Amino acid sequence: MTEGTFLLGRQQRGSEASPSPVGEKGSSRWIFCVLPPQVRRVWQLVTSYPDYLLQLSLLLRDPIYRGSHVQRGVGQPILLIPGFLVGDWTLWVMAGWLRRLGYRPYLSGIDWNVRAPERTGELLARRLIYIVKETGSPVIMVGHSLGGMLARSLGSYFPAVIFPEVVRHVVALGSLIHNSPHATHPFIRLAFLALQSLGKTPLDLFGFIEKVSAPLPAGVGFTAIFSTRDEIVDWRACVDPQGDNYQVSGRHLGLVVNREVYRLLADILGSLQPGS
Repeated sequence: MTEGTFLLGRQQRGSEASPSPVGEKGSSRWIFCVLPPQVRRVWQLVTSYPDYLLQLSLLLRDPIYRGSHVQRGVGQPILLIPGFLVGDWTLWVMAGWLRRLGYRPYLSGIDWNVRAPERTGELLARRLIYIVKETGSPVIMVGHSLGGMLARSLGSYFPAVIFPEVVRHVVALGSLIHNSPHATHPFIRLAFLALQSLGKTPLDLFGFIEKVSAPLPAGVGFTAIFSTRDEIVDWRACVDPQGDNYQVSGRHLGLVVNREVYRLLADILGSLQPGS
């Protein structure tokens, strides 16, 4: 197990970790608690950006970013899928790192992830087919937030017996695996519903959640990486009892540049090497 991470076993529930509430930490907890609820919700979002910059600065100085003592890839294709309200540009740092390690990263083609999930899923399914045809190898998918949900939902676009030939493993960073009350920050939930109401494709939210929650076909691995300090989603909804679940520090936006996440990815990808 990678140092600095907390692993929840395959059969353990996320609630057993008993972390402090999302957005609260140390001596500042009492200040956070006395703020009005609306102010607390805004504060959670505002503090995401300084944490992103902190995580990026820590990553750039960390040996993991330079690929020190990391098993090299042999050209395995990896599809990176961005989160809600952002695009492929948020994953440029990760794509460059994977390329230097010897993997073959592919971006999703999403400029802004604001379309109906069903429509985006169709586009990603075609992207997967293209990558498999080009490389002749099943794809490893890494999705952040909504991107991880989309990655899981792609199992519904292929027959169960075919999907393992298209996808080998899914890694979700701060992604909801199952729905629960107040699982998402209210402002993000409102923005998501508002944008979907403007689209031409009717939103089938319950159908999408059902696809995300469905177990992946046999032969396809799954890893969830989450933070108990996540300001966007409830970390408990990110834990998959049937998969491997790892806890890291930091917040939601910074997961794509979090050095602990990169260490975990290096270990996961190394375990998927031929002959491992």
